[in-house]
Amino acid sequence: MSRPSFTVLALGALLLGSPRVEAWPGDLSQHIARDALKLVPRSLAEAFLAHETEIFADARASGMPALTLVYQDLPKGRLADATRQAIALEVAERARALKGQDFRGAVIALGAAYRLAVDLADPGVGSGLGTDGTASAIRREFYLFVAANREKIPLVVVEPGSMRIGLEAIPGFLAEVSARTPAQSALLRREGQEGGRILPHAGIDFRSPVFAVASTAYSRSVSAVAAVWIAIWRSAGGDMTRQKTPWTINPKPKEPSEES
Repeated sequence: MSRPSFTVLALGALLLGSPRVEAWPGDLSQHIARDALKLVPRSLAEAFLAHETEIFADARASGMPALTLVYQDLPKGRLADATRQAIALEVAERARALKGQDFRGAVIALGAAYRLAVDLADPGVGSGLGTDGTASAIRREFYLFVAANREKIPLVVVEPGSMRIGLEAIPGFLAEVSARTPAQSALLRREGQEGGRILPHAGIDFRSPVFAVASTAYSRSVSAVAAVWIAIWRSAGGDMTRQKTPWTINPKPKEPSEES
């Protein structure tokens, strides 16, 4: 896309304004970003940690045109072509900045780019959850549950291959993340209530399907953020040594019971 086309896209997005989207609360988003650092090369993680305050401040005040479009698409469970194009331009700019003279500013901008990916796997904004009062109540209890049990959620790299994608694959990858969220939202809608009563977060345990939704969504969010950071860092020629190899967890087949 040419520079004039990008200007038109940016101005259009800014005129539309940032829509109000109920997604991961800010503190949970930051926890997700910190957990994503466990998957990136150590040199990148150290650079982020040295500028964590600035990164989170920049993320809160972000005026990324692509972010406005992402928020418009979140409830739909799919990213429009214009959104993908805006994301492609955004991540390419982040990679170019890392090769420039202001490395500190580029690291802060790269860190703040977690906002592009962090909410795409959040079942609290999927169309399957709905927009009525029941949906709002389920969403509230879901976020309270995740916040209270975050440290008990096992982090799993949902798609190990995503840690090796190139810069050009980011828009398509994020579209896939978004496309898988509506089913999780529908499951949360079904399992977040019982007999017409909203399940309180304090009454949900690890045996509940809600825990499964929370675990999957949180890990998918962490993986998405890490994949975007790593792809941009690699494209800019960043140090890729000392990156942990993600463990691939293959569930064991259920053994037949003695009664069967």
